[in-house]
Amino acid sequence: MIDNKNSRRSFLGKAAAAVGVIAAAGYVKTLISGAASPTAGVAEKYTNDATQQEKALMENRLVIMTDAEKTQRLDELLNCHYKELS
Repeated sequence: MIDNKNSRRSFLGKAAAAVGVIAAAGYVKTLISGAASPTAGVAEKYTNDATQQEKALMENRLVIMTDAEKTQRLDELLNCHYKELS
């Protein structure tokens, strides 16, 4: 009679389980370390975006609209709104 605890099949099953556990641990380590690196770049992207926006604001100058331009713009917006409602 073959002892199931000491058989070759039992040994191979345990070895396959150990390999599976090691592979899963490696995958989890890669997943965790991969998720940490993009968050470090978020601060850089934010600062780059903020400086670009500040630069754009400094370059733009506001031009005051005349009363005729204001009424024309308001009429265009209201006409567009009424067309959507009907």
